[in-house]
Amino acid sequence: MLVRRGQLRYPETVRRVTYLLGVSLFSFALHGSAQTKASGNRAAAEALFNQGRNLMTAGKYTEACPKFEASQELDPGLGTMLNLAECYEKTGRTASAWAEYRQAIPLARASGSKARQDLAVERAQALEERLSTLTIRAMSAEATDAQLEVRRDGIALQPAELGAPIPVDPGEHVIEAKAPGHEPWSSKVQVGADAARVSVEIPKLKPTGVATPAAEAPLVTTTTATTNAPPSDQPASDGRAQRVTGLVLGGAGIVGVGLGTFFGLRASSKWSDAKDKCTDYPYGCGTEGTDLRSSARSAGNVSTIAFVAGGALLATGVVLYLTAPTKKESVALNVGPQSLFVEGSF
Repeated sequence: MLVRRGQLRYPETVRRVTYLLGVSLFSFALHGSAQTKASGNRAAAEALFNQGRNLMTAGKYTEACPKFEASQELDPGLGTMLNLAECYEKTGRTASAWAEYRQAIPLARASGSKARQDLAVERAQALEERLSTLTIRAMSAEATDAQLEVRRDGIALQPAELGAPIPVDPGEHVIEAKAPGHEPWSSKVQVGADAARVSVEIPKLKPTGVATPAAEAPLVTTTTATTNAPPSDQPASDGRAQRVTGLVLGGAGIVGVGLGTFFGLRASSKWSDAKDKCTDYPYGCGTEGTDLRSSARSAGNVSTIAFVAGGALLATGVVLYLTAPTKKESVALNVGPQSLFVEGSF
């Protein structure tokens, strides 16, 4: 027995070991792939950083900034951040440079580099006095403002930013606003350098689909129309069509009542036959008596429906026939500048 149990457990042990080994190999493969990717990013980031430094040394700051931006995105680093801030400052992007210096301060403090921390603090304070701001306000105070979306240079703004002076880089900025059910709005604004203060007011957005008010209609001359001389495309009605409709509906109603009567008599006959087949109605009826009783019930239902439908059709037909006009009517319609009169005989 012991051997046979060991033989039963051996394959299970092998399967577990194989599974764990496979998981380990897969994890090592993923880790190796991640390390390879990270190494590739660091290599590219280092190359871009060096290219940016060379361009800055040559005074080509406009070309250097994108190199530092790409390097920072691939492998963020404090040194790259400070170089990017300096590059922004050289190209006049004061708000971007100030933001980078401010972000570098806690990182330098955490890394224990007092020299870099002091540099970032000094440069941020120097730029703060030169920052230009842009204030964006929404003029509408409706409930739709909760759905108002405002963008500055394609970047969505938080509601708290509206009405507050926000530091921006000098130059042209595009302001856009939109809300569901309203026409979008956009405008371009130029912000100057050296502590310029610019404000933009977003007007109340216009609802979409609103028709332009039409011009006041001219006065209408008096017009008379009678049923004795109707327009060619609107023939007069003498009640003939209504009477015909009443006769048709009345005839259908009579047929319905007739059917109701027929099935009612049939149901009565079936009930009578069913009672004859029962020894003690409604008990002891047997199969034949039960079938006759079922047929009588069905015929009774049909009779009821036919009576109700036929009666309704007959009543409707009588009303239409009796209310149809039997003589021609003369009607005069007088239209004035600010009045409408209907005259005639009925």
